[in-house]
Amino acid sequence: MPRKPAVHDVVTLDELMTANDVADVLGLSTGTLANWRSLNMGPDYVKVGGRVRYRVSGINAWVARQEHKSAV
Repeated sequence: MPRKPAVHDVVTLDELMTANDVADVLGLSTGTLANWRSLNMGPDYVKVGGRVRYRVSGINAWVARQEHKSAV
Protein backbone atom coordinates (compact mmCIF):
# COMPACT_ATOMS: atom_id res chain seq x y z
CA MET A 1 0.00 0.00 0.00
CA PRO A 2 1.46 3.43 -0.95
CA ARG A 3 2.36 5.67 1.91
CA LYS A 4 0.45 8.86 2.58
CA PRO A 5 2.58 11.88 1.60
CA ALA A 6 4.18 13.62 4.54
CA VAL A 7 3.29 17.25 5.10
CA HIS A 8 6.73 18.38 3.92
CA ASP A 9 6.11 16.50 0.65
CA VAL A 10 3.03 18.63 -0.05
CA VAL A 11 3.75 22.06 1.41
CA THR A 12 6.90 24.03 0.79
CA LEU A 13 7.62 26.93 3.07
CA ASP A 14 10.34 29.47 2.92
CA GLU A 15 11.02 32.24 5.35
CA LEU A 16 8.13 34.64 5.84
CA MET A 17 8.63 38.36 6.39
CA THR A 18 6.30 40.93 7.89
CA ALA A 19 5.29 44.06 6.00
CA ASN A 20 7.60 46.03 8.31
CA ASP A 21 10.53 43.77 7.36
CA VAL A 22 9.80 44.11 3.64
CA ALA A 23 9.34 47.87 3.88
CA ASP A 24 12.71 48.19 5.63
CA VAL A 25 14.51 46.03 3.08
CA LEU A 26 12.97 47.78 0.06
CA GLY A 27 13.14 51.31 1.50
CA LEU A 28 9.36 51.74 1.34
CA SER A 29 6.68 52.55 3.85
CA THR A 30 4.25 49.93 5.11
CA GLY A 31 1.53 52.22 3.78
CA THR A 32 2.93 51.87 0.26
CA LEU A 33 2.86 48.08 0.59
CA ALA A 34 -0.73 48.22 1.88
CA ASN A 35 -1.71 50.49 -1.01
CA TRP A 36 -0.08 48.14 -3.52
CA ARG A 37 -1.94 45.16 -1.99
CA SER A 38 -5.26 46.99 -2.41
CA LEU A 39 -4.38 47.72 -6.06
CA ASN A 40 -3.12 44.17 -6.73
CA MET A 41 0.38 45.51 -7.30
CA GLY A 42 3.71 44.85 -5.67
CA PRO A 43 5.11 41.60 -4.34
CA ASP A 44 2.89 38.57 -3.78
CA TYR A 45 1.81 38.02 -0.20
CA VAL A 46 0.02 35.46 1.93
CA LYS A 47 -2.30 35.87 4.86
CA VAL A 48 -1.56 33.69 7.86
CA GLY A 49 -4.14 33.96 10.60
CA GLY A 50 -5.35 37.19 9.03
CA ARG A 51 -1.86 38.71 9.07
CA VAL A 52 0.00 39.69 5.93
CA ARG A 53 3.29 37.93 5.30
CA TYR A 54 5.67 37.92 2.34
CA ARG A 55 7.75 34.94 1.23
CA VAL A 56 11.44 35.76 0.83
CA SER A 57 11.43 33.91 -2.51
CA GLY A 58 8.47 36.04 -3.65
CA ILE A 59 10.24 39.27 -2.74
CA ASN A 60 13.37 38.16 -4.60
CA ALA A 61 11.33 37.21 -7.68
CA TRP A 62 9.40 40.48 -7.62
CA VAL A 63 12.59 42.56 -7.32
CA ALA A 64 14.12 40.62 -10.24
CA ARG A 65 11.07 41.46 -12.37
CA GLN A 66 11.56 45.17 -11.65
CA GLU A 67 14.91 45.23 -13.42
CA HIS A 68 15.04 47.31 -16.57
CA LYS A 69 17.90 47.53 -19.02
CA SER A 70 19.09 51.05 -19.66
CA ALA A 71 19.47 52.19 -23.23
CA VAL A 72 23.01 53.25 -23.92
